[in-house]
Amino acid sequence: MIYYLIIFAAVSLFTAQFVLTRLFSRTVRETPVTALGMLVIFGAVGALTALVGCGGRPAYSWVSLLLAAAFAAVMVPYYTLGIKALSLGSLAVYSTFMMLGGMLLPFLYGLLLLAEDPTAGKLIGCALLTLAIFLQGVAVGRQEKSESGSRGRFFLLCLAIFVINGMTGVISQTHALQPRGVDEWSFTFWSSSLTALFSFLLLALRLLGRREGAKEELAPLLAWRPLLLAAALGLCTTLGNFCILLAAPHVDASVQFPLISGGTIALSALAALLLFRERPSRLEGAAILGACLSTVLFAF
Repeated sequence: MIYYLIIFAAVSLFTAQFVLTRLFSRTVRETPVTALGMLVIFGAVGALTALVGCGGRPAYSWVSLLLAAAFAAVMVPYYTLGIKALSLGSLAVYSTFMMLGGMLLPFLYGLLLLAEDPTAGKLIGCALLTLAIFLQGVAVGRQEKSESGSRGRFFLLCLAIFVINGMTGVISQTHALQPRGVDEWSFTFWSSSLTALFSFLLLALRLLGRREGAKEELAPLLAWRPLLLAAALGLCTTLGNFCILLAAPHVDASVQFPLISGGTIALSALAALLLFRERPSRLEGAAILGACLSTVLFAF
Protein backbone atom coordinates (compact mmCIF):
# COMPACT_ATOMS: atom_id res chain seq x y z
CA MET A 1 0.00 0.00 0.00
CA ILE A 2 2.81 2.40 0.89
CA TYR A 3 4.27 2.18 -2.63
CA TYR A 4 0.96 3.14 -4.22
CA LEU A 5 0.97 6.19 -1.95
CA ILE A 6 4.46 6.95 -3.27
CA ILE A 7 3.09 6.69 -6.83
CA PHE A 8 0.32 9.11 -5.88
CA ALA A 9 3.02 11.44 -4.52
CA ALA A 10 4.78 11.25 -7.91
CA VAL A 11 1.51 12.07 -9.68
CA SER A 12 0.99 15.07 -7.38
CA LEU A 13 4.56 16.30 -7.94
CA PHE A 14 4.31 16.01 -11.73
CA THR A 15 0.97 17.84 -11.64
CA ALA A 16 2.62 20.54 -9.52
CA GLN A 17 5.35 20.72 -12.18
CA PHE A 18 2.74 21.56 -14.84
CA VAL A 19 1.02 24.10 -12.58
CA LEU A 20 4.34 25.79 -11.77
CA THR A 21 5.25 25.96 -15.46
CA ARG A 22 1.90 27.60 -16.16
CA LEU A 23 2.39 30.09 -13.33
CA PHE A 24 5.89 30.89 -14.59
CA SER A 25 4.56 31.54 -18.09
CA ARG A 26 2.04 33.98 -16.58
CA THR A 27 4.57 35.69 -14.29
CA VAL A 28 7.35 36.39 -16.80
CA ARG A 29 6.84 37.23 -20.46
CA GLU A 30 7.85 34.21 -22.53
CA THR A 31 11.09 34.79 -24.43
CA PRO A 32 14.13 32.58 -25.15
CA VAL A 33 16.07 34.66 -22.59
CA THR A 34 13.60 34.10 -19.73
CA ALA A 35 13.19 30.41 -20.63
CA LEU A 36 16.95 29.83 -20.62
CA GLY A 37 17.32 31.74 -17.37
CA MET A 38 14.65 29.58 -15.79
CA LEU A 39 16.44 26.43 -16.99
CA VAL A 40 19.69 27.53 -15.34
CA ILE A 41 17.89 27.74 -11.98
CA PHE A 42 15.86 24.58 -12.68
CA GLY A 43 18.99 22.55 -13.50
CA ALA A 44 20.98 23.89 -10.56
CA VAL A 45 18.24 23.02 -8.05
CA GLY A 46 17.82 19.56 -9.60
CA ALA A 47 21.58 18.95 -9.42
CA LEU A 48 21.75 20.02 -5.77
CA THR A 49 18.80 17.79 -4.89
CA ALA A 50 20.36 14.80 -6.68
CA LEU A 51 23.72 15.53 -5.04
CA VAL A 52 22.06 15.15 -1.64
CA GLY A 53 20.36 11.96 -2.86
CA CYS A 54 23.67 10.34 -3.82
CA GLY A 55 25.37 11.36 -0.60
CA GLY A 56 27.50 14.07 -2.17
CA ARG A 57 29.47 11.57 -4.26
CA PRO A 58 27.92 11.06 -7.71
CA ALA A 59 29.19 8.06 -9.64
CA TYR A 60 30.74 8.58 -13.04
CA SER A 61 31.06 6.69 -16.34
CA TRP A 62 31.57 7.84 -19.90
CA VAL A 63 28.43 6.15 -21.20
CA SER A 64 26.31 7.79 -18.49
CA LEU A 65 27.89 11.17 -19.14
CA LEU A 66 27.18 10.94 -22.88
CA LEU A 67 23.56 9.93 -22.28
CA ALA A 68 23.19 12.65 -19.64
CA ALA A 69 24.46 15.17 -22.21
CA ALA A 70 21.88 13.90 -24.72
CA PHE A 71 19.18 14.13 -22.04
CA ALA A 72 20.19 17.72 -21.21
CA ALA A 73 20.26 18.67 -24.90
CA VAL A 74 16.65 17.47 -25.17
CA MET A 75 15.55 19.21 -21.95
CA VAL A 76 16.48 22.68 -23.23
CA PRO A 77 13.93 22.75 -26.12
CA TYR A 78 11.51 20.74 -23.98
CA TYR A 79 11.07 23.52 -21.42
CA THR A 80 11.55 26.48 -23.74
CA LEU A 81 8.79 25.15 -26.01
CA GLY A 82 6.70 24.08 -23.03
CA ILE A 83 6.65 27.57 -21.53
CA LYS A 84 5.62 28.97 -24.91
CA ALA A 85 2.87 26.35 -25.28
CA LEU A 86 1.40 27.13 -21.86
CA SER A 87 1.27 30.82 -22.74
CA LEU A 88 -1.05 29.90 -25.63
CA GLY A 89 -3.30 27.08 -24.48
CA SER A 90 -4.73 24.64 -21.96
CA LEU A 91 -2.75 23.04 -19.12
CA ALA A 92 -4.86 19.86 -19.38
CA VAL A 93 -4.17 19.43 -23.10
CA TYR A 94 -0.46 20.20 -22.65
CA SER A 95 -0.07 17.63 -19.85
CA THR A 96 -1.94 15.03 -21.94
CA PHE A 97 0.47 15.35 -24.85
CA MET A 98 3.50 15.42 -22.57
CA MET A 99 2.67 12.33 -20.52
CA LEU A 100 1.49 10.26 -23.49
CA GLY A 101 4.61 11.06 -25.50
CA GLY A 102 6.67 9.81 -22.57
CA MET A 103 4.72 6.56 -22.67
CA LEU A 104 4.21 5.88 -26.39
CA LEU A 105 7.66 6.59 -27.83
CA PRO A 106 9.55 4.39 -25.30
CA PHE A 107 6.99 1.66 -26.04
CA LEU A 108 7.66 1.92 -29.79
CA TYR A 109 11.41 2.02 -29.07
CA GLY A 110 11.15 -1.24 -27.13
CA LEU A 111 8.93 -2.80 -29.77
CA LEU A 112 11.00 -1.86 -32.83
CA LEU A 113 14.58 -1.81 -31.54
CA LEU A 114 14.59 -3.98 -28.42
CA ALA A 115 12.39 -6.76 -29.85
CA GLU A 116 9.89 -6.57 -27.00
CA ASP A 117 6.62 -8.45 -27.50
CA PRO A 118 3.52 -6.25 -27.89
CA THR A 119 0.29 -7.16 -26.14
CA ALA A 120 -3.27 -6.68 -27.32
CA GLY A 121 -3.87 -4.05 -24.63
CA LYS A 122 -0.84 -2.02 -25.68
CA LEU A 123 -1.80 -2.14 -29.37
CA ILE A 124 -5.37 -1.07 -28.59
CA GLY A 125 -3.94 1.65 -26.33
CA CYS A 126 -1.80 2.92 -29.24
CA ALA A 127 -4.87 3.08 -31.49
CA LEU A 128 -6.89 4.89 -28.83
CA LEU A 129 -4.03 7.30 -28.22
CA THR A 130 -3.86 8.09 -31.94
CA LEU A 131 -7.60 8.78 -31.90
CA ALA A 132 -7.19 11.08 -28.87
CA ILE A 133 -4.54 13.13 -30.68
CA PHE A 134 -6.78 13.28 -33.77
CA LEU A 135 -9.67 14.60 -31.65
CA GLN A 136 -7.39 17.28 -30.23
CA GLY A 137 -6.50 18.33 -33.76
CA VAL A 138 -10.18 18.49 -34.77
CA ALA A 139 -10.95 20.56 -31.66
CA VAL A 140 -8.16 23.00 -32.55
CA GLY A 141 -9.38 23.23 -36.15
CA ARG A 142 -12.89 24.14 -35.02
CA GLN A 143 -11.72 26.75 -32.56
CA GLU A 144 -9.40 28.37 -35.08
CA LYS A 145 -12.42 29.29 -37.22
CA SER A 146 -13.35 31.86 -34.61
CA GLU A 147 -10.00 32.49 -32.91
CA SER A 148 -6.51 33.55 -33.93
CA GLY A 149 -3.85 31.18 -35.20
CA SER A 150 -2.48 30.81 -31.66
CA ARG A 151 -4.50 27.60 -31.24
CA GLY A 152 -2.75 26.07 -34.23
CA ARG A 153 0.66 27.07 -32.84
CA PHE A 154 -0.35 25.60 -29.48
CA PHE A 155 -1.26 22.27 -31.10
CA LEU A 156 2.03 22.13 -33.04
CA LEU A 157 4.00 22.94 -29.88
CA CYS A 158 2.15 20.17 -28.02
CA LEU A 159 3.09 17.71 -30.79
CA ALA A 160 6.72 18.82 -30.41
CA ILE A 161 6.49 18.29 -26.63
CA PHE A 162 4.96 14.85 -27.29
CA VAL A 163 8.04 13.84 -29.32
CA ILE A 164 10.61 15.52 -27.06
CA ASN A 165 9.24 14.02 -23.84
CA GLY A 166 9.17 10.66 -25.59
CA MET A 167 12.87 11.12 -26.38
CA THR A 168 13.65 11.71 -22.69
CA GLY A 169 11.97 8.35 -21.98
CA VAL A 170 13.99 6.64 -24.72
CA ILE A 171 17.25 8.06 -23.36
CA SER A 172 16.36 7.03 -19.79
CA GLN A 173 15.41 3.55 -20.97
CA THR A 174 18.68 3.26 -22.91
CA HIS A 175 20.66 4.25 -19.82
CA ALA A 176 18.83 1.73 -17.65
CA LEU A 177 19.97 -1.05 -20.01
CA GLN A 178 23.64 -0.03 -19.91
CA PRO A 179 25.77 -2.43 -17.82
CA ARG A 180 28.22 0.41 -17.11
CA GLY A 181 25.56 2.97 -16.29
CA VAL A 182 25.60 4.80 -12.96
CA ASP A 183 22.79 4.83 -10.40
CA GLU A 184 19.73 6.98 -11.03
CA TRP A 185 20.61 9.71 -8.51
CA SER A 186 24.02 10.12 -10.13
CA PHE A 187 22.51 10.19 -13.62
CA THR A 188 20.05 12.84 -12.45
CA PHE A 189 22.92 14.87 -11.04
CA TRP A 190 24.85 14.84 -14.33
CA SER A 191 21.81 15.48 -16.54
CA SER A 192 20.61 18.35 -14.31
CA SER A 193 24.11 19.86 -14.12
CA LEU A 194 24.50 19.69 -17.90
CA THR A 195 21.02 21.18 -18.40
CA ALA A 196 22.07 24.15 -16.27
CA LEU A 197 25.42 24.41 -18.11
CA PHE A 198 23.95 24.22 -21.63
CA SER A 199 21.28 26.77 -20.73
CA PHE A 200 23.84 29.10 -19.18
CA LEU A 201 26.07 28.94 -22.26
CA LEU A 202 23.16 29.64 -24.61
CA LEU A 203 21.98 32.48 -22.39
CA ALA A 204 25.49 33.96 -22.27
CA LEU A 205 25.73 33.82 -26.07
CA ARG A 206 22.48 35.77 -26.40
CA LEU A 207 23.54 38.37 -23.85
CA LEU A 208 27.09 38.75 -25.18
CA GLY A 209 25.71 39.03 -28.70
CA ARG A 210 24.20 42.29 -27.52
CA ARG A 211 20.83 41.49 -29.03
CA GLU A 212 18.64 44.52 -28.47
CA GLY A 213 16.57 44.20 -25.32
CA ALA A 214 18.08 40.86 -24.18
CA LYS A 215 19.34 42.20 -20.85
CA GLU A 216 16.03 43.96 -20.23
CA GLU A 217 14.21 40.66 -20.86
CA LEU A 218 16.34 38.92 -18.23
CA ALA A 219 15.71 41.51 -15.50
CA PRO A 220 12.13 40.38 -14.57
CA LEU A 221 13.42 36.82 -14.00
CA LEU A 222 15.54 38.07 -11.07
CA ALA A 223 12.48 39.02 -9.00
CA TRP A 224 11.66 36.75 -6.06
CA ARG A 225 8.49 35.21 -7.55
CA PRO A 226 9.94 33.83 -10.83
CA LEU A 227 13.10 32.72 -8.98
CA LEU A 228 10.98 30.82 -6.48
CA LEU A 229 8.82 29.27 -9.21
CA ALA A 230 11.88 28.10 -11.18
CA ALA A 231 13.46 26.60 -8.04
CA ALA A 232 10.20 24.87 -7.05
CA LEU A 233 9.87 23.50 -10.60
CA GLY A 234 13.33 21.92 -10.41
CA LEU A 235 12.61 20.49 -6.97
CA CYS A 236 9.22 18.98 -7.92
CA THR A 237 10.60 17.37 -11.08
CA THR A 238 13.56 15.82 -9.26
CA LEU A 239 11.49 14.55 -6.31
CA GLY A 240 8.84 13.15 -8.67
CA ASN A 241 11.49 11.10 -10.43
CA PHE A 242 12.81 9.99 -7.02
CA CYS A 243 9.34 8.69 -6.07
CA ILE A 244 9.32 6.61 -9.25
CA LEU A 245 12.68 5.13 -8.23
CA LEU A 246 11.36 4.26 -4.77
CA ALA A 247 8.32 2.45 -6.14
CA ALA A 248 10.02 0.75 -9.11
CA PRO A 249 11.38 -2.34 -7.25
CA HIS A 250 8.00 -3.00 -5.66
CA VAL A 251 5.41 -2.16 -8.37
CA ASP A 252 5.52 -3.62 -11.89
CA ALA A 253 6.49 -1.06 -14.52
CA SER A 254 3.46 -2.11 -16.61
CA VAL A 255 1.28 -0.99 -13.70
CA GLN A 256 3.34 1.92 -12.38
CA PHE A 257 3.71 3.99 -15.52
CA PRO A 258 0.07 3.82 -16.66
CA LEU A 259 -0.98 4.84 -13.15
CA ILE A 260 1.41 7.79 -13.21
CA SER A 261 0.48 8.87 -16.75
CA GLY A 262 -3.27 8.49 -16.36
CA GLY A 263 -3.26 9.96 -12.85
CA THR A 264 -1.22 12.98 -13.92
CA ILE A 265 -3.45 13.64 -16.93
CA ALA A 266 -6.60 13.45 -14.78
CA LEU A 267 -5.19 15.48 -11.88
CA SER A 268 -3.76 18.12 -14.24
CA ALA A 269 -7.17 18.52 -15.89
CA LEU A 270 -8.72 18.99 -12.42
CA ALA A 271 -6.01 21.48 -11.42
CA ALA A 272 -6.52 23.43 -14.65
CA LEU A 273 -10.25 23.64 -13.93
CA LEU A 274 -9.93 24.62 -10.26
CA LEU A 275 -6.88 26.89 -10.40
CA PHE A 276 -7.09 28.47 -13.85
CA ARG A 277 -10.80 28.04 -14.74
CA GLU A 278 -9.86 26.17 -17.92
CA ARG A 279 -12.90 24.28 -19.18
CA PRO A 280 -12.09 21.83 -22.00
CA SER A 281 -14.44 21.63 -24.96
CA ARG A 282 -16.41 18.42 -25.53
CA LEU A 283 -13.88 17.17 -28.06
CA GLU A 284 -10.95 18.05 -25.79
CA GLY A 285 -12.71 16.35 -22.87
CA ALA A 286 -13.27 13.22 -24.98
CA ALA A 287 -9.60 13.27 -26.02
CA ILE A 288 -8.44 13.57 -22.39
CA LEU A 289 -10.76 10.73 -21.34
CA GLY A 290 -9.48 8.58 -24.21
CA ALA A 291 -5.90 9.36 -23.20
CA CYS A 292 -6.59 8.23 -19.63
CA LEU A 293 -8.17 5.01 -20.89
CA SER A 294 -5.22 4.33 -23.21
CA THR A 295 -2.82 4.52 -20.26
CA VAL A 296 -4.85 1.82 -18.49
CA LEU A 297 -4.75 -0.40 -21.58
CA PHE A 298 -0.95 -0.15 -21.67
CA ALA A 299 -0.91 -2.17 -18.42
CA PHE A 300 -2.40 -5.24 -20.19
